[in-house]
Amino acid sequence: LESISSDACALLVITGKGPLKELYEEKMSKLSLRHVAFKTMWLEPGDYPRILACADVGVSLHTSTSGLDLPMKVLDLFGCQTPVCALGFPCLSELVQQGVNGHVFSTADQLAQQLFDLSKDKPDRAAPHAYGKLQEFSAALRDRTRWDTNWKQHALSLVLMPE
Repeated sequence: LESISSDACALLVITGKGPLKELYEEKMSKLSLRHVAFKTMWLEPGDYPRILACADVGVSLHTSTSGLDLPMKVLDLFGCQTPVCALGFPCLSELVQQGVNGHVFSTADQLAQQLFDLSKDKPDRAAPHAYGKLQEFSAALRDRTRWDTNWKQHALSLVLMPE
């Protein structure tokens, strides 16, 4: 991250090493954005939650061909109490409640407006997602039932049916 310009107002960290990584790196390098910096990286498992927790907001572009699977990226972000802006699809509301723990968008313009609205009042030296609406979203995530508790309450008895 040392190579990022000090006049950048927004740092977008793109994680992963999928087959389209180079295509998007090239597209990003051609953008003439003065106050936005992009950094792509592959993270070791121990570093991944650390960088998610440092984010003010996460963006999920996951789409579901079945309409039934949920984006693991959102679960990862929520596990770090980091709010999200997520591309909408039929069952996403099981995770992302619009205006409660994040935002849902369907167009690039909506995403841009959401990101602008969430970051426009950021004070200098604010902790990640600790200001404005992001602070409210993060607080809502703190009170979420954890995966293991949810599993025990709702699924365990279905899998281990009593004899």
